[in-house]
Amino acid sequence: MASSILMLLLVLAAIPLALWLLKRLQLVAPGGADRPLQVAAQLALGARERVVLLRVQDRLLVLGVTAQQVTLLGEGDPSALAAAPTPGLPDFGSVLRGLKGGPR
Repeated sequence: MASSILMLLLVLAAIPLALWLLKRLQLVAPGGADRPLQVAAQLALGARERVVLLRVQDRLLVLGVTAQQVTLLGEGDPSALAAAPTPGLPDFGSVLRGLKGGPR
């Protein structure tokens, strides 16, 4: 009887540990180009509002994100991000102008 209770407590203690470990492993996953979903850039417009450039495989989506909803604002060519001169994340304004077809 005591060994059954001990095993039950051990299993119950292992569940939060396993959940924490799974969450931790997802945070340190490599962020290479092979990931199907990447946030290419984002711009905060307010406390809870932002515009996000999201790369989904071979598409580039411009999303408006608020606390209540996510709205698709437009789509673009992912090569617009590859043409950016900066080695890190590209300048959000230049990418957005490139998607709209305006001057850089």
